Amino acid sequence: MASQKGKLAGPSSASSVETDQDASFKRGRPGRRTGDERAQAVLELLAGKASIQQLAMRFSVHEQTIVKWRDDALAGMNDSLRRGTGKSPRERELEKELKALKTAFTDLAIRNELAERALKSRPSQPGRSAK
Repeated sequence: MASQKGKLAGPSSASSVETDQDASFKRGRPGRRTGDERAQAVLELLAGKASIQQLAMRFSVHEQTIVKWRDDALAGMNDSLRRGTGKSPRERELEKELKALKTAFTDLAIRNELAERALKSRPSQPGRSAK
């Protein structure tokens, strides 16, 4: 039994050291990490500073989550390098939509101004007789 206690004391003391090191990380809900935390994890993984298992433990996520972050980062980097300085299809779509909305807004503002001018030039207010 004494040997079992010694075995239990060893890992628990090691985990307390890991917790002290990880105390610099602000912990939220398990599995919910900011973009900066995800980027940091991917950079450490790609630089070889930490393994997938170490990062999963540090960020309290599944190992598969770290793999997905890495794959997403590499896909984003691939798209960025392929595209160069051009805009993404989503950015072009949003710019088109913004242009259409600006045109519609301008049209409505002009119509509103014309309607107000027409009301001001009437001899009486709408719905009221001249009596």
